[in-house]
This record gives sequence, structure tokens and C-alpha cells, in this order.
Amino acid sequence: MLGIYGIQHRNTRGFTLIEMSIVLVIIGLIIGGILKGQEIIESSRQKNVITQIDTIRAAINTFADKYNALPGDYRLAVNRLSANVADGSGNGIIGSPSAAMAALNTLAGDAAENTGFFDHLNAAELISGTTIGGSAATFGGGSIFPQVAIPGAGMTVAYGNHNPAANSARETHWIRIHKDAGGAITEAAGSGAFTGRGLFQVDLKIDDGNASAGSARNAGAGVANCANVTGAYSTLGNDQFCVGYFELVQ
Repeated sequence: MLGIYGIQHRNTRGFTLIEMSIVLVIIGLIIGGILKGQEIIESSRQKNVITQIDTIRAAINTFADKYNALPGDYRLAVNRLSANVADGSGNGIIGSPSAAMAALNTLAGDAAENTGFFDHLNAAELISGTTIGGSAATFGGGSIFPQVAIPGAGMTVAYGNHNPAANSARETHWIRIHKDAGGAITEAAGSGAFTGRGLFQVDLKIDDGNASAGSARNAGAGVANCANVTGAYSTLGNDQFCVGYFELVQ
């Protein structure tokens, strides 16, 4: 058909409902695949973190069997391990004992033993991925502290009483998984390594699923976006507010 200027126009048509439905299904499959992929990645990270915790626990047991001491606290470390490490006090505690929960949220106390823990394990060739006498402000390469599978996060250790005023109080050594190695360990953006849902899933896999009881916990009950005062994790948010605490010696 010719138009008024003699130019032929082709008939145009829109998408049919069937075609639109097919497009929507394809979009849905793509989005579903992305979400499923993210879920698989998160699950893989959680499994890797658990493996890393178990590796440190195995390393400390091997160290104790071989040297009859705890890494970091070993008082003959310079003579028996390396001239580049520091001796510990040999009192059976990594760091300084404290009844205060606040001590768990810092490297305060005997910081030399808390940081020396990984130096001793490294010098004994029981772990890798850390640098003896390295930075205490980062995780991973060039650092005293090992990196974990969660981007930007790593491990530190401390001795203290978790929930000292509660029935679930436990005074022991803890592995702490968090970000911001050089700062205060607080459950907030920038320091937390886990979402509430992520830490809950890790806790369920290795303990009781309660944030303030058992051998796996968060930094403190009643923290928004992480867990409430009864120890129930918040599983709705996607922000990494939670710091994971895992009993070191079991």
C-alpha cells in the first residue's frame, strides 16, 4: 500500500500475549538463576569458613600435643620455633583472662599473645597464609591474621567470658571472624562479616543455632540486624553486621 507520498509502508504489529509470556518466563529464569547462583556461592563460603575453623582447631591440638603449650602462650617459642616470634607467658591462656564481655571485642589485654597465636602456628608449619610479624591491621597476605572465605574478613583469637551475666556464660578461647582487623570489633557495617541469616546457617551446621549459647555465637545478644536478646538470629536483612564467635578448644 502506498502512502500519500508514494512510499510503501509495511504493516506493524506488537507482541502477542504468548510472546510476552515467553519473554517474562525467560527473564524469570535468568533472575532465578542469578539468585540461585548467589545462594550457591554463599553456601560455599559458609562451608569454607567451617573448614577453616576446623583447620585452626586441628592445628592448635597438634601444637599442644607437640609442644605441651598453646600457640601464642608458648614460653619457649623463640628457642624452639623461630627467632622471629615472641615468647608467651606460659600461663595456659592466650592473652589475658577477663570476665568482661568487652575483652572479647578487642585485642586488649596481652595483645602479643593474641597476635602471636598465628605466628606460633605459622612457625610450627601448621598453618599458611599469614606472615610472621606482619601487619595487624589487615587479613591475609602480609598480615599476622589469616583471611577467610568471606571477602574482606579474617580470624583473630581472644580469651574471655561470653555473656557473663547469663545462664549461657562461657569463659574460654574464641575464634572471632570479622572485618576491620585493626579496629574495635563491633556488630555493625564495616566490622561484621556475616549476615544474620549467614551466621545462623553456620551456627546450625556446627552447633545449636542460638546466637548467645553453645560453641558458636555472635558478638552480643540484642544487636539490631543480627540477633535478639534471646539469641534468635535475624534472618531478614542482607547487611553484614554479625561477628562470629567460635569456641577454639573443644
